Amino acid sequence: TPAQQTAMMTVRFMHEHGITQESLAEIALAAHAHAQRNPRAIRFGKPLTREDYHASRWIVKPFHVYDCCPENDGAAAIVITTRERARDLKHKPVPILAAAQGLGKRDGAALFNEASFPTAFYREVGQQIWRRSGAKPKDVQVAQFYENFTGPVLIALSEMGFCEPGAINEFVAEGNIQGPGGRLPINTSGGNLAEGYIHGFELINEAVRQVRGASSCQVRDVKL
Repeated sequence: TPAQQTAMMTVRFMHEHGITQESLAEIALAAHAHAQRNPRAIRFGKPLTREDYHASRWIVKPFHVYDCCPENDGAAAIVITTRERARDLKHKPVPILAAAQGLGKRDGAALFNEASFPTAFYREVGQQIWRRSGAKPKDVQVAQFYENFTGPVLIALSEMGFCEPGAINEFVAEGNIQGPGGRLPINTSGGNLAEGYIHGFELINEAVRQVRGASSCQVRDVKL
């Protein structure tokens, strides 16, 4: 299953770089903390404590139930238009500076035969995003990471260039990824884990809200 497949990649990544269970917990705790600010979130009014996280049942190690996205009904939509037309619309337009999609060589190979295993498959697209946009990770004030499980978020933080693998424990600790005032707040609506699993589409809407200044967990002076 996706949980088992992702768990094996996560365990290997944790083993290679000394990443702790607490770092996985930080992803789940941030998502649930942000959901408490968001009345749309399915976990709104249902805060998660560190003790509750560690006491929750295992799905497949290292994933507790709170490391896994829920299944739920929901919908999300966006409108994309030209810069010229956007100027006349009701809401503040949010420009798309760059986009990328794809896999590196042998990424997605069967039976964990990727050349870069363990991977969240972000290396190639990460490099393309920064090159095409002219921005760097340090320029980003808030980020929305797809999290069907907590483990790939940690790998993606590394592969997208936000921190080295060996620095992940420190990077996500002590509220650094929680908004509105953390070092790099992530998934500020609650994300797939706590707002609702709309296959990551709701993360696009939250990114737009952040740039507009309309998020329920608004980070200060968001440009990117």
